[in-house]
Amino acid sequence: MTRTLLLWGGIGIAFLFAAGWWWYDATHVPEPIRSDCVWETMAQYPLTDTSGQPVAPLSFKGRVVLLDFIYTRCPSVCPRLQSRLHAVLSHLPPSDKLVAVSISLDPERDTPLYLATYAESYRVPGQRWLFLRPASQKWVIQLATKVFDLTAAPLEGEEILHSDAILLIDCAGRIRGVYSSEDDRLLTHASKLLQLCAR
Repeated sequence: MTRTLLLWGGIGIAFLFAAGWWWYDATHVPEPIRSDCVWETMAQYPLTDTSGQPVAPLSFKGRVVLLDFIYTRCPSVCPRLQSRLHAVLSHLPPSDKLVAVSISLDPERDTPLYLATYAESYRVPGQRWLFLRPASQKWVIQLATKVFDLTAAPLEGEEILHSDAILLIDCAGRIRGVYSSEDDRLLTHASKLLQLCAR
């Protein structure tokens, strides 16, 4: 009898510990990965929007940013990344403190017109989602690998190897987390950062 009680007591404690850890992990916003403002470094890499206008990365300061690297002809990872971003933006209330940024790894083929058409297919009413082009593929590969520590490299043909990663960046321009397209915590952490940003 005593052993049975101890066994069930142990199971109960383990369950409470696991539930508590799950709640903490789901609601706690990670500490910054780096203390520097990534927008200041990123300003060295010229970017334009789908209308061909330059976009200054420092304009993102003061906003929570969801950032990924994609290319429109990508057959696998990119649709998953864009679907995750679309889902997160769809579940968050519209806010001028929130912006999603998708940067093309294939600026030669992803012309402004092509990117604009692609962007329209993922548009979330009430949310700001920018699709940006770098000056060259060489520069965007450097931006992804050197600034954000992600994998990015051109392969034979039109394919490009790149990370399944969405970066969550806070109002001060600090990277708070890197999430795969399957990571459900992105929504919770982005929501929490928006609350902190509004204070």
